[in-house]
Amino acid sequence: MHENGDKNFAGIGESKEFISIVDSAKKFAQVPRPILIRGERGTGKEVLAQFIHNQSPRIEQRFVAINCAALHDELFVSEIFGHEKGAFTGATASRKGKLELAHNGTLFLDEVANMPRDAQEKLLRVVEYQSFERLGGTEEITVDVRIIAATNADLSDMIQKGEFHADLYDRIAFAELVLPPLRRRREDIPLLIEHFLKNLHREMPDIEKKAFTPAAMHALQSYHWPGNMRELKNVIERHYIWDSDGIIHSSELPLEITTTEPMGGTFHDQVRAFEKSLLLNTLKDVMGNQREAAKRLGMTYDQFRHYYKKYSLGELLV
Repeated sequence: MHENGDKNFAGIGESKEFISIVDSAKKFAQVPRPILIRGERGTGKEVLAQFIHNQSPRIEQRFVAINCAALHDELFVSEIFGHEKGAFTGATASRKGKLELAHNGTLFLDEVANMPRDAQEKLLRVVEYQSFERLGGTEEITVDVRIIAATNADLSDMIQKGEFHADLYDRIAFAELVLPPLRRRREDIPLLIEHFLKNLHREMPDIEKKAFTPAAMHALQSYHWPGNMRELKNVIERHYIWDSDGIIHSSELPLEITTTEPMGGTFHDQVRAFEKSLLLNTLKDVMGNQREAAKRLGMTYDQFRHYYKKYSLGELLV
């Protein structure tokens, strides 16, 4: 079934890496083969999987998701393949699994690296022959399911350790899409914030509209976001809801966001970012007094003015 919440996925980024992912997703969505999505936690792997489903000929069919890390062993096998009455203690009736529920649609396997080994072998048969047996059953069930898997683990390393089936990896990675972390697409942060706030206002239409100061936006774009888009969404919504004066200042953001330096980029990029952050934070500490900021940093006033103009600090000091 088409999910409205993910139809605007392509509009939440303008960076080259993000556009490349969107273009690849649209292309592979038309090919009825498995896709493996890799990326750090919080990068939006399930959102991308839903986008692929919505771009495919299966859009009117079901998108069924299962978190492979949440279930283990026999329970997992039952959840994905279904079971017959009496298959195990408590199985009082036959039950369809996620594969049958996703017939003609898409099955999304999140955290696929956590799938039990015996389930991996059963899934390999499904990918190859589109058929399986329920737990405790003997009847061969045939399905037409497009599988999309996702992980933040190094599957190659797991294969070397015997923790993941090499043949299954080969089958589910017909196409492999790697979502970039947020720290590599900082220019997309304002668009993401706008996207999150639009969704928030749909949920809470009476909430007061607020603005982020330039300094606050600079801090948000400078932070390295280890939790990626999920962390950004939580920070934005929390401060947007609880702020009371209609304007969100950098001083109101979590301390780690306003003090942590950006990661990535060339040596010179990171040096410039550090200089800019150090100067700006010092200015904030002294309420914008440039002479006092220069004194604290052991600089002459003229030296400080040079950097003040170089980084346009006046526009950020809000």
